Amino acid sequence: MKVKAENQAGVALVAKALTILDMFQVQNPKWSQAELVQATGLNRSTVNRLVGFLASKGYLAQTEPSGRYTLGLAAIELGNRANLSFDLRSICQTMMGKLAADINETVVLTALDRANLSGICIDQIEGRHEGLRVYQRIGSNFPLHAGAAPKAILAYLPQKIRTICIEGELQRFTPNTMVERSELEKDIQATLQRGFALSWEETFEGAVGVAAPILGIDQTAMASIAIAMPIQRAKPELIEKIGKILTSAAHDVSQQLRGMAA
Repeated sequence: MKVKAENQAGVALVAKALTILDMFQVQNPKWSQAELVQATGLNRSTVNRLVGFLASKGYLAQTEPSGRYTLGLAAIELGNRANLSFDLRSICQTMMGKLAADINETVVLTALDRANLSGICIDQIEGRHEGLRVYQRIGSNFPLHAGAAPKAILAYLPQKIRTICIEGELQRFTPNTMVERSELEKDIQATLQRGFALSWEETFEGAVGVAAPILGIDQTAMASIAIAMPIQRAKPELIEKIGKILTSAAHDVSQQLRGMAA
């Protein structure tokens, strides 16, 4: 009977911890301990103990100077792993095939590698243009500051992670790679305003990229869908058209993923 009682107590404690974590929603991302006590109905000592434990494990993070809490990197990583448990390649296959047929340029699907703060190519369909074509090897990866596909992800990550990315040492791949923080911050704002990222010879000379973010249930980027083409074909009106097409396609995939996770 003692073992059974301990098991029940352990389950109850886990349930209380999950109740606290569940309070951190998109519409209410920050909570103080006093607010959590009032909203959950749990007693103060229990909330204080569980919040302290969750913060020590990285599932909650205390923000300054308010002292309120938000979800921490461990919680974000857990959500990211859940998102990536979906077979993103299968979900995007039909959409990528249609994009390749309609635009006739290479389509690239890039997933966020949160551990390394990079974008990794997980699928592509090569363009069918005769002559010059741009393609990317599946499994190749680039840091989030370089190229349209990674930058589309970077722009839609939480500010704390964006700051980590742009304040670190930024590798230069071509003369056009953005390695200045101020330049990257302006580019991020332009991406957020347009809804898609652009790259002009940032990772490969002669290549232009356009990419839109695929958002998870927390409205942050988990992947991107991109079109890559030779700079000779990258006319401004075509870039704008492709950006709108990709934004719509990425939005549809995001909606599908959120529906599957509901």
